[in-house]
Amino acid sequence: MKKTTQAIAQELETRGFSVVRGFLAAEDVTEDLLTFLAEAPKFADGVINGIADEQMSGIRRKIETLIPEIGGMLGLSMCQDRFNYCAIRIREAHGEPVLRTPFNPHRDPKVAPGGVLNWHLDHFSYYLYGDHRNWLICYMPVIKPSPDLANLAIIPSDVLESCDTELSRRIQGRGAMRFRRVETDTMAWFRMRFPEQTIAVDDWFAIDDFDDSTMGWKINIDLEKCKVVPRLDVHDLLIMRADVIHRTNDAGSDRISIRCDGMPSHAREIDTTMGLLKLTASLPFVGKKRRYNLRNWVKTEWKKRLRRSFG
Repeated sequence: MKKTTQAIAQELETRGFSVVRGFLAAEDVTEDLLTFLAEAPKFADGVINGIADEQMSGIRRKIETLIPEIGGMLGLSMCQDRFNYCAIRIREAHGEPVLRTPFNPHRDPKVAPGGVLNWHLDHFSYYLYGDHRNWLICYMPVIKPSPDLANLAIIPSDVLESCDTELSRRIQGRGAMRFRRVETDTMAWFRMRFPEQTIAVDDWFAIDDFDDSTMGWKINIDLEKCKVVPRLDVHDLLIMRADVIHRTNDAGSDRISIRCDGMPSHAREIDTTMGLLKLTASLPFVGKKRRYNLRNWVKTEWKKRLRRSFG
């Protein structure tokens, strides 16, 4: 029996995520689509863009029926007809994270193999729109050999609220954040990043990457002990609020997932020339990290719109 829309909305309200088994049908995922995703280059932000509309027609119909209905039930202010699609490809990889020395306070001290992302709230979408309250993320695996491997780890909203009320409150509607545990070999990095903090091994920190790249604070939850890892098979749907803390659980197998973002209603302002002008004019006055991430996008967007206008 398929999960009802009301049940999905209730789980999003209480836990921040919901899993819908068998959301996609086999005919929604064509061989042309799978071939494209297996071979397409990743872009600078690590995702695959430029998926042809005709390859996505079945997936789009289902997603673009579901998201507005869910958003309405949750009282979210979301676009009814504007969605962002991409794909995420992870290659099987094993081994321990690699220490990145010399340490730089503005980048992680360790990086995992296989494209595995550590605990975070998404960055670029928050740099661009500043609103993860009215935002839903959908993941749909389309290539995945095992339901037990290459899943996402999530901190449910109700668990976070019970374990660290302050963190729960401070990340509502937020993005552009990382969450890291102090380890013996990364202690020097944390002391560099937070020179006025008392730091011990196994402390956890929230790292704010929005406008002030040295902001952050100690948190009162061990994310690894509180995580859940939904078991996803090909064609399942994981839908989650964008302000739910998550990470790639492992790269134990290859995985390709389609991702769709349901966006806040004000997102379409940037579609207008005036909106893009305002964003461009704001860049000198925002934090360095945000400006660095937006600059290339703005430049590319201007080129694209000028080509469209003048042929």
